[in-house]
Amino acid sequence: MLSGGRLTLGVGVGWSAEEFAALGVPFARRGARTAEYIAALRTLWSQDVATFGGEFVRFDAVRVYPKPVRGGRIPVVAGGNSDAALRRVAALADGWYGFNLTVTEAVERAGVLAAYCRERGRSVSQLTVAVAVTDASPAAVPLLERAGVTQIVLLGAPPESPLGCEAWVSALAAGWAD
Repeated sequence: MLSGGRLTLGVGVGWSAEEFAALGVPFARRGARTAEYIAALRTLWSQDVATFGGEFVRFDAVRVYPKPVRGGRIPVVAGGNSDAALRRVAALADGWYGFNLTVTEAVERAGVLAAYCRERGRSVSQLTVAVAVTDASPAAVPLLERAGVTQIVLLGAPPESPLGCEAWVSALAAGWAD
């Protein structure tokens, strides 16, 4: 409600067994747990009185408000670069976020995602495909676009001193402006 329907939920299954242990949650089957959590959330978002029964989540006759303003749905973007992550995106997500990839790796992973989507009877064009690339350049944009990438995230760090940030942003913008 606060964002006027512009919220996107980003999820990842996690990679650190220590984090799961600290929460008392089993590390094994975290992919299945995440998929079920997403299904449970979508049930809560779309039904006035929601009931859900799964392996990890169960609730009966629950009301949750406010509901998402976009037709009872919040887009879910799943992160991760592994084949398992890309299969998860193809099966249940509205988008993919690949992180810390070179342009070559991003194109390759986007191709794998497209193949998994076809296996599921989906088109990768139905998804938001965002990649955070380590070596992006304006020259790489057409290649990434042909691979189905819809958003490019530039990885870089501003200078330590706030005084240098304006020049850093200006130089970055100049490199990407038409």
